[in-house]
This record gives sequence, C-alpha cells and structure tokens, in this order.
Amino acid sequence: MKAPRADSHRTSPMEKIQELSALVDPFLSRFDSVASDQLWAAHSQTFRGFWDQRIKVSDGGPISDDECDAVIRILDRNGKGNTKTTEAVARAMIPQDVWRRLFRTFRTNNELRDALDRVLVEDEPGRKAHAIDALYRLNAGEKNNLTGPTGTGIGALLAAYDPFRNLSVISLKDRRAILEHLGQGLSFDWKGSTIGETIVWSNRAIRESAAQLLGLSGSARTVARFFYDPAVQPLWKGVNTVHVAGRRVHVEVPTEAQDGPDRVDADADLPTDASQDPAASSLDPVQQGNLRESMQIQALLARMGAMMGFYIWLPKADRARVLQAWTPGPGQLLDALPLGYDALTTKTIEQIDVLWLRRRSIARAFEVEHTTSVYSGLLRMADLIALQPDINVKLHIVASSQREDKVLAEISRPVFAMLEPKPLSDMCSFLTYESIREIADLRHLAWLSDQVLEDYEITAPSSDDGA
Repeated sequence: MKAPRADSHRTSPMEKIQELSALVDPFLSRFDSVASDQLWAAHSQTFRGFWDQRIKVSDGGPISDDECDAVIRILDRNGKGNTKTTEAVARAMIPQDVWRRLFRTFRTNNELRDALDRVLVEDEPGRKAHAIDALYRLNAGEKNNLTGPTGTGIGALLAAYDPFRNLSVISLKDRRAILEHLGQGLSFDWKGSTIGETIVWSNRAIRESAAQLLGLSGSARTVARFFYDPAVQPLWKGVNTVHVAGRRVHVEVPTEAQDGPDRVDADADLPTDASQDPAASSLDPVQQGNLRESMQIQALLARMGAMMGFYIWLPKADRARVLQAWTPGPGQLLDALPLGYDALTTKTIEQIDVLWLRRRSIARAFEVEHTTSVYSGLLRMADLIALQPDINVKLHIVASSQREDKVLAEISRPVFAMLEPKPLSDMCSFLTYESIREIADLRHLAWLSDQVLEDYEITAPSSDDGA
C-alpha cells in the first residue's frame, strides 16, 4: 500500500476562511473595540503632538530621554517602562537608544524629517507608496532602523500616527503570511513591487479581506488584534502552542530555507583591516588586523565588563586571540571560575564566550555567534539552563544585525521553548555587533550600570507581539 501524500489533508483556502470566520464573534465578545479605539485615539494624539511640537519645531530645545521614552512606549512593546499589559503598536525589535537617536536625527536632518512627514500625512494610496519609496531612497545606507526590508520601523510610526487606518501588523513577513493564508497573496507581485507599494497594498488588502471574507470590520487596530489573538495567530503563522507543566508555550519550527547551510559568515572570518573596521576605535590598536570579527566583539565585551567593575571569564581556547585586542588590568581576567557547581555544569560554563562576574556569581553571559546556523551559542545557553534550572543569569546572543531574524526564530524552537522553568526566549536576548560597538564607545562607560545593555537588547516575540 502506498503511503498517503504529505499534502493529502491540507486545508483548502475556503476551509481556512471558514475557520477564521468562526473565530470572529468569540474574539469580539472578549475584545472591547470601543475602549481600544478610545485608548488609541489618545495614543495617536500623544504621538502627533510629539511629532508636530517637538520634532518639526527646531527651536524647542533638546529632546530629553524622558520625552522620547514616553513615545517609544507607544511605538514599541519593548519600550522602557512597558509591561506585558501595556498597549503598544507592536514589538518593533528596535533598541531603545536607537529610537532616541532617530528622533534627534529628525531634529537635525530636515530633509529626512520632511520625507517621513509626507509619508505620515498622505492618505492617497499611490502618493503614499511614492512617499515611502522616496524615504527609503533618502535613508539608504543608514543604520537607524527606519527603513528596513521588513518595514517594521516605518510600520510602527504609521500605526502610531493613525491607528485607525494603519495596521499594527508592522512586519511585511507577517502581512504576507496572513494574506497567503486567506488566499489573497498570490495576485500581488511581492518581488517586483517597490517597498512603498508593498506596504500600502498589504495594509489595504488585509483590512479589505478581513471585512469581505471574515465579516470583521472596525479599526485597523482591531483587525490587527484579531490576527494576533492567541486562538487565531497559530493558524496563519505556523506557531504552535503546547502545554508543559501547567503552562502554555509557543514554539516555532523554522523551515529548511530558514535554517540554511551551517557555515561561517564570509565577512566575519576574513582578516580585518583595522583602518576600515568601525570596531577599531574601541579596541587596543596593536595586532587587530588579522583578528576575526567575532573575536573583536569578545574583546569589546570583555573590556566593557571590566570597565563596569566586573571580573571577566574567557574560554581558555580563545584567550590568546582575544587578548590581542584587549589588555586586562590586574585581576580583571579570572584564571578559574569561583563557582560551586558540579563538574559538568562548570565545564559547560567555561565554554561560554564571555562571562561577567561579580564576586562569586555570574551576572551576564554572552555567546558571540559567527555561523549562519547560530545553534552553538543557543545550545550552550540551553545546556546551562537544563543543568541548573534555578540559575539567575542574564543571557545574551551576540551576532551581526543580519542574523537577527535567524536568532529570534531559532530561540523559539520547541527544544528551547520547553525548557524548565521557562522558555529560553524569556531568559535570553539578542544584541547586535553594532550595538556592542556603540555601547563600548559611550562616554563615561566606567560609571554606567550594566543595565545600559537593556536599552539595546532585542527579545524574541511572544504570541501577541504583533499588536
């Protein structure tokens, strides 16, 4: 007998629509759309006031961190001061300090500010798409998170400016997944269209599909909340919920295409010319030229921790190379870990790329990834938690910004999501190479708390992070 085909029980587009339609009324019965719209009218007024009175007015004095942070709490679920119950546009995956710098850039770069203003105020779809394309061209090459390929930066700003017309489904990846689940994504040329056309068309297509196919009308915020509802999101996103030890865990199995080959990033292992390397200013000037980028980042992390008053641990196998770029002061680099764990746990900990210790305990642990698979660091962190479930250490995966999506997808794999006492994604954050370089160059670093890292870290999204 032949084995059944893998796709023999796939749900048809009509069945998918019927399945989603059946969830609309239960969603509306527990979601107060009136109260939500009132809240977002206030949020929009706050954002517009900040934009019109503090960003567009150049003579209003410096913009403080507190002013920025109040708006970031609206834009980004990760915003400083937000809690799990805070209503924010979405988890934008943009570090706090990057948002702050972006706002201050608008005050000094009138051309960029005016280009974004045209995007925000334009209502006609064609002109809005052209305005977005113009903004992307103007901002090309800038690393300010405003104009990325997934559209999250501009999407968050649009949703804060007008949450009734602009979806807080800010990721184009998620928008495409929703539309393809509804059978509406095939008619659009995703590869051939401009970023502006894609953002504008997908926003309109999701809202129209929700109304026409599912019978869900209302503000763009309400539509977005529906698609990120815990009962709805797994249907279109491929995120599964499992129950482990009395708790719900969201897991995602990356596709083969996401996994990619297990290789070293080409630019990470090439000899680096110190005169061209942006990290060079933060490293010891001698013997850097042939040091791999990941080793340079290890050296930066070691130097940063030592300046903040921590003892530093580096794996014995890495020391000779890392110490080409960092010269520790007396007693800063430990020869042995002063920990009371069993031999297996200690052996695991000793392999972690950089540890910051205070007295006899680990404060932070860093794994610096330079392979495209990003598995090794995550596995080492998972091993540590599996061996010592009660350990209280802040964990960080550090990699190039191009690896962000990969790291955040891998960290939600079932093997990591079902760790005890909680998922690895709740204990481990992502830091980019660029952020580490920026922190290392901060003035008065020696007087700062290590909590400064929390302004730059990026965490994996949970089931409701889209809206």
